[in-house]
Order: sequence, then structure tokens, then C-alpha cells
Amino acid sequence: MQHSIRLETHPLISTQDSEQILRDIQLLKGISLRDLSRRRGFRIVSEQVLEREVLASVLIDPILETAHWTDDLQTVSNPPAWTIEIQYRPGVTDNTARITEEALSLLGIDATVATGELWLVDGIVTRAKIQEVALEFLANALIQRVDIRDWPETLEWNRFDDVQLPSVQLSSTDTLYRLHDHLDSADAWMGWSKENCWALSRDEIEHLQAYFSTSTVQQNRADVGLPLEPTDVEVEIIAQSWSEHCKHKIFAAKIEYEEGVLADHHKSIGSKTIDSLFQSYIRKATVDVEKNRSLTWLRSVFHDNAGVVSFDDVVDVAIKVETHNSPSALDPYGGAITGILGVNRDILGVGLGAKPIANMDVFCVADPSWPLEGTEDLMPMDLKRPRRLLEGVHAGVRDGGNLSGIPTVNGAFFFDQDYAGKPLVFVGTVGVMPKNVPDGRDAIIKEIHVGDRIVMVGGSIGADGIHGATFSSVALDDTAPSTAVQIGDPLTQRRVMDFLLEAREQGLFTCVTDNGAGGLSSSVGEMAILSNGATIDLALAPTKYPNLRPWELMISESQERMTFAVSPTCLNDFLSLAQKRGVVATDLGMFTDSGLLEVFYDGHMVGCLDLEFLHESLPQMHLSARWNGSMERTSWIDIDQRRDPNAMSWIDKLMLLLSRPNVQSKESWVRQYDHEVQGATVVKPFGGQTQSGPNDSGVLWLHPHGGAKNTTISVGCGLAPRLSLYDSYIMAQMAVDEAVRNIVATGADIDQACALDNFCWPNPILSEGVPDGDLKLGQLVRCCEGLYDICKAYGLPLVSGKDSMKNDFHGRNGHGEPLSISILPTLLITAMGRGHVERIQTSAFKQVGDCILRIGLPHAGFIGSEYAEHFRSHQSLPVKIDMESNLRVYRWVRDALAQSWLQSVHDISDGGTLCAVVESCMGNTLSATLTISDDDQTLFAEGAGGFVVSVSPADLSTVIGSLEDMNIPHMQLGLVTDTGRLEILNMSVSMTELTNAWRRGL
Repeated sequence: MQHSIRLETHPLISTQDSEQILRDIQLLKGISLRDLSRRRGFRIVSEQVLEREVLASVLIDPILETAHWTDDLQTVSNPPAWTIEIQYRPGVTDNTARITEEALSLLGIDATVATGELWLVDGIVTRAKIQEVALEFLANALIQRVDIRDWPETLEWNRFDDVQLPSVQLSSTDTLYRLHDHLDSADAWMGWSKENCWALSRDEIEHLQAYFSTSTVQQNRADVGLPLEPTDVEVEIIAQSWSEHCKHKIFAAKIEYEEGVLADHHKSIGSKTIDSLFQSYIRKATVDVEKNRSLTWLRSVFHDNAGVVSFDDVVDVAIKVETHNSPSALDPYGGAITGILGVNRDILGVGLGAKPIANMDVFCVADPSWPLEGTEDLMPMDLKRPRRLLEGVHAGVRDGGNLSGIPTVNGAFFFDQDYAGKPLVFVGTVGVMPKNVPDGRDAIIKEIHVGDRIVMVGGSIGADGIHGATFSSVALDDTAPSTAVQIGDPLTQRRVMDFLLEAREQGLFTCVTDNGAGGLSSSVGEMAILSNGATIDLALAPTKYPNLRPWELMISESQERMTFAVSPTCLNDFLSLAQKRGVVATDLGMFTDSGLLEVFYDGHMVGCLDLEFLHESLPQMHLSARWNGSMERTSWIDIDQRRDPNAMSWIDKLMLLLSRPNVQSKESWVRQYDHEVQGATVVKPFGGQTQSGPNDSGVLWLHPHGGAKNTTISVGCGLAPRLSLYDSYIMAQMAVDEAVRNIVATGADIDQACALDNFCWPNPILSEGVPDGDLKLGQLVRCCEGLYDICKAYGLPLVSGKDSMKNDFHGRNGHGEPLSISILPTLLITAMGRGHVERIQTSAFKQVGDCILRIGLPHAGFIGSEYAEHFRSHQSLPVKIDMESNLRVYRWVRDALAQSWLQSVHDISDGGTLCAVVESCMGNTLSATLTISDDDQTLFAEGAGGFVVSVSPADLSTVIGSLEDMNIPHMQLGLVTDTGRLEILNMSVSMTELTNAWRRGL
């Protein structure tokens, strides 16, 4: 007999999130509701009798919650006007339910659980308005079911007696695969490609058709019992393997670059033919730097899941940054948590496995206050509002890190109108690994021997996460597949992580990689290269529900899964350890030397592909690019709120800049991350006595992770997307310089530093639908050239990277009119450098009477600056970077910290010098008197290579003399005070007012 029960709980006190949602509904939608409260819901079904007391011990906190086992709403004196029930759609990962099931199993109860929410809404509004509120503020219809009932309907709702659980019902079929006739027309194949989200181009389709038409392939297929036509399993594997996401075809393309006559302030790189941007610029930068500097600390670059460097005598450090843009646009929470867990697995899968010790994130979205009044119908339809999107991606990264026990130590927010169609969600992880594993093997060397078993470890396979790789390779439109959305499970992944590290120490596997974009197709398909073959039986794989088809099992990237190569002699010990540690491990097949990827289902072959064809045969793309100079922004929305700077005092301008999203404090968001877990974060995002002063980078002490006692690493980031409109060559260099400044400010050594590049670009392929594709590709070429030049000048090797192309939105606005939005061409640079525990510094001024100096910043202006976004500036000084001067500055700061000359160091970034001074005052509730001009150029201009530092009066003459000897630009700004006011000439403003403006929050 089946027993079922429903439980609802609600907090005893009003929750802050409900109050915030009420305010947002009023602010953004103009809908006034009197009250809004949320209940958690559990639906439990079991063959065993369910006792309330036992369930309560697992599900209820009696101090904070009230529990309802029956319908209390029938008797309330002040009933709500509406109820909104939200539950996950069938097949969507419900992490709370899964953990509840496990907790109940520990009590001997075998049960199936589903969770949800019940919102009680009080207010006289229409059903249409309530639906609008539910879909925009409370739920995501893509992954959740929403049921709205008015009060009479709620009274008739028998929810406590009729307990239904969501259930995936896939029809079974006797057919193992569908066939696609390779002899059919290319036009037909193009139609199938769009229908099935393969993202194959016409050239790729013709290449596929030619392969299956060769007599050798046809004979081989006949020999193994496969039809001559390709199966859906094979086409899906090919599409995944050839996707832009996995193959990076644009960066590998042959490009004809044409450059016009440029103004003197733009560097001409000359018209040229480029054979692979990656080989010509990205890899070449590292090769040249390594050779020129005779570097010995580059352990593994560009060929594994992450870059690995030897910044410590005992352990190595791995680092990787990924993007998860397209999934986050559809489901911000699911996309972001999947992204952060995915990059954690990149670290777990580098070499023989590294331990994740820190996370990073960068979010690029539209202004959270949008839409402005009167512009609601100009925004993209069917996308989350910017604030809702920001809340979702932030919560996803937060939960992914916090629940996995990995601190989040560094990041950034960047707001611009051109991210309204597609957000950019960058996520990164740092890890540590031994130089050698206990059995003596080099920890970065992967080996696979013929006969090694293919073992999948982690979560079960579902339909969620299908076509993630190919979906991420196309522009976002209203045909986006919901199966591309998944929700990661950080607790399962934590177990996988602990198991992997223990198995590594016991020498139980020879190779590991994550099931990334493409699931088993990508992991097994790529690992098979090491042995030159693999055979796998998909029927053995654990699934979330029955009747998944073989092609779905092969390419689904459902989360928390890693693939291992395990020697047959270690297999039993490997599986026993997995069982002991509570993770699922399944033997799916073995590695061979056949040269083939052979795929079976229950002993029946469903696919057989030549590995060389799959990985090495794809024809190189041939593309055209052009660039003729700076361009004006072509805005999709006509909004210009810039002010006349001549009508405002420096105080008014400073107050405005401090309150703008790109400058103002993100503390309320950043505080939700756990910075302290693992006990090694010595410089956190905020510091000083107030613990509110912003720091420039996160600093990790390696000793708690097995490293030397005095070694630290600093991690920082930089990006300057608005400069791509001026010149992406300079944009790239500004991004590098900012990332370097961030880590130098906290004590990292510029000569022991590395960087990672993450390109996010609008579609750069010229076509009828993308008439400016060659311009966007020209911007990409110049970006790569700028990146190469500055990395070589700074001696900064690139150790890892990623590109995400076609970040465009094509849809309609609220008026139903066609709308296309392309992101700003964006390059994120992440920098990591080695430091010393005795040379760590932070941004906050330390004591009254210290002298404030500006170091560096030889060239500053307003193009691409935060000032230019909010004020009409007639100054248009060319943007310049003096790399030789900057390098001297960074080495000087390193040496000055070693001499203990600097009491604080803060890089000059958004808002210019004056904003940096204000931020340096906040950490220890200090103030400043400045003896400088109050012109906008001095106060608010931005540029490369600049710091605000404070120096003890006793050291001032020594510092000035050293700066002059090194020919380093510098300016004395004033003194640190405790008057509570920022003073320039005869005007002053309260630090309390400035702090309130800065901390107003998003």
C-alpha cells in the first residue's frame, strides 16, 4: 500500500526576501500588494507508514518554523486573496528533495520526495497581474510549474489529501536509433540541424556527408552490422565534438584581415593573413614569454582542463575560468550553479586531480534598475529583468560554492545596456595538487592503457543538460531548448570531490576528466585519444528515469559526473571506495587501440566513429575581417541620462559616481559568499576595521593546503568592454593591466604571475543575418594582437583560457517588434601571482597623518570611462598605455612592500583617482585632505598603471627619492585625516554622505 503526506512550513517571523520582493514588485511593475509570504512544501510518498514525529525531526526547525500537516487556510480569519503554488517540472533536479530522501533513508524510510513553494498573496489585483508577478518574481516557467488560485479556488483545493509527485514519462521504443540519410540534400540537413540544435554549418554537413559516403567507411559499417546511414547517436556525437564551444573553430580559422587607414592614436597592425588566432597570438604569447624569460614554473598550459603553475616548492597551483552565458540567460540560478560546479570539476579533472580551494565570479548584466519608467516595452520579451537575472546568477554561484565548501574570494560586477539580451557569467576556480602522487607518478601526467576500464562516477543521467555544447554555440532566440537547462547538485559533487582525491592518493586510476559539455561523448571521446580507441555500453549507465534514448545518454551533460580510466587490477578497490564514500560508480566499458569510438546499447552497436575523423579532420574555417577605426555605439534603446559636468561641483559629481552601479558597493551581495571556509583566505573582498573597505584581489595562504609556510597567491581580474568601441587592441591591454594591478596591490610579484583569457564575443562571422560580422571579427583580431603585445611586454604567460562566441539575442521587445542585441566585445583577464606572507597589503588607509600619493597613471582620460557614461565630456584624449612605465611601477610596488614603505595600496579603477581615495578611507573610518586641483581630469580620469598609496611621513622622502630614481610618475595628493570630511581646496563633504552614497547598494 502506498502512503503519502504533505507538509507545509512557514517562518515564525517575516523574511527579508519577501519584503524585498514586495518592494521590487511595486518599483518595477507598479503593482501594489499588501502582503506576501512563502511556505515551503514537502510531498512524500512511501510504501511505509509515514509518522509525523519522525518526518518532523528531519524537515522542521521548531524554533524558526511552524508546521502544517493539514489545511490551516480553511480556518484563517484574514485569508489571502491569492495562492501561488510553484513546483519543479518533471525531470528538473530538486536538490532539497534528494537530500530529504537521503536523510529519511538514514532513519530507515524509503521514500520519494518533491518540494515546492506556496506563496500567499494579499492584494486586490487581477489574475493576469498575479500571473505576471509569479512568472517574473517568484518562478521560472522553463523549469517550474506555476498554479494560481484565487481564494474560493484555494478553499476547494484538496491539496493535503491529493498528493501528486512530478514524474517523467518517456515513451519506450523498440528502435535504438533513428537514421539520417547522408545522401540527402545539404538543405535538408540544415533543417535537421536547426530542428535538433546541432549547430552544424553547411561546410560541416558536407564534410560529414563525404565521410559516410567513402567506400572504406561503408565497408566498415557493413562489417560491424551498422546501416550505411549515420545514426542519431553518431550525428549527435559529431555535432557536440565539432561545436564552437568544444572545437573553438573561430579561433582556429584562417582569417583575411583588412585594415583601413587609421588615425595616429590607433596602432596599425597591417592587413594580413592569420592562420589561427590561438596559435598566432594566445599560445605564441606564452611560448615567447617562456623562451624569453627562461621560465621554469609553467607546469601545464593549454592542453588540459586547467592551467598549472609551480608557484610553491611543495604544491602546484591550478586555475581555470569558464563561461555559462546561454544557460544563465534562460535560467539564471540553474545556469550559474551549473557553471560554478562545472569549473570546479575542471580543477578536479586536471592532471590526476587538484583540490578546489577558491572560487571567483564576474557578472556582466544590464543595470539592475532597468527598465526605467516608460521603457518597459523596449526591453527583450521573455527574458528576466536585469535585477531578477542578477539575483539568480548570484544565488547560483553562491550556493554552488558555499554548499561545496569552497570559498569565493574574488570577482566583479559590470553593468552595461548591451548585456540586456544575454548576460555574461564568468566563473573560475583555483586548485592545489601535489607535484607527485604517493606512488611516484607526476601528478599532471595522464595515461591510459589498452584495457583500462571506463568508469563514470557521480550523478545519474537525465534529459536535462542535453545540447548544452551546441546550444552555447548559437545566438539566443525564442527557440532555445529547455533541455539545455540543468541544476547542479553541490552536495553530490562534494562527495565526488572527496572520493576523487582519496582515490588519487591510493593510486586507483590513471586518468580522469569531467563530463563537461557533451557528457560521455566529450569525456570518453576525448580520453579515447590517449589509447586510440574506446568501447562503451550506454545501457549500463545509471539514469534518473527510464526510457532515455541512447543518443540522450551519450550527450547529456547532467551534472556532478566525472569519467575515470581505471586499471582492471584496481577496479574492485575503486568501486569499493566509491560505495564506501556514498558515490555511484559504474563500469561502462574499456579503452582500446582500435582507432574507433564504438558505442553500444545493451550489446547492440548504435554508433562507430573514427577518432581521427571526429577530432582531427574538421576543415579549417576561412573568414574575413576588417577594421577601419573607432565606432560610435549603435544603441538598441534610446536612453541618454548624461549630465552637464560644468553645472555641477566636484562633490556632486563624486556623489553621483559613487552611487552608480559600476562603482557603488557590492557588499550586500558579496557577503553572501563564504570567504572563510577552508581557513586560508588572508585577504578577503572587504577589509579594515569596518570590514567594508574594498580590496583589490583575494589572497590565499598555501600552507593550510600543504604548501610552504610563507607562500601566498593573489587572484584578481580585469575587463574594459566599453573600450572595444574605441579600439579592442587597447581594450585587451586595459583588461590585462587592471588584472595585474589588482594582484600587485595585494603583494603579488609581477615577475611570478600568469594570466587567463576569456573571450566573449558577438557573432563575428559575416553572413546575410550578420552584415557586420567582419567588423566584429576585425575587433577580435585586434584584441588578440593587443593581448599578445602586452603579455610579451609584461612577461606574463597565458596558462589557460576559453572563448564564447555568438553572444547575441534575437527576438522581440514588449511591443512585439524585432529586436537584436549584441554584447559588447568582452575580454576578461584573470591574473594570479605568487606573494609572500610578510608582503601582503590592503587598500585601506591605516593611520592619521600618512601621506597619500598617486603612483603611476602616466596617461589618463575619459574615453570608455565611468565618468563618460554619466557626464557629457568634450575631452577625447587618445587612450594610451605605457607598458614600460607600468612594468617599472609594478616592480617598484613589489620592492616597496618588501621594504614596508607602503601602508596601503589601492588600484585606480572605475571613477578615477578620487573614487579610489574615498574607497581607501572606508576600511578604517578615516578621511582625507587633498592638496590638488579639483579639475575633472585630475579627479575622475581613468587609465592604466595607477595606484593610490599611503606612506608614513617618516618614509616619505625615501619613497619620493626612490620613485624619482626609477623615473616613475607620481603625485602627492594630501594627507589621511580623521575629521570625517573629504576636503579639496576650500570645499569639503562628509565621509558619511559619501559612504552612504557608495553603500546605497544595488
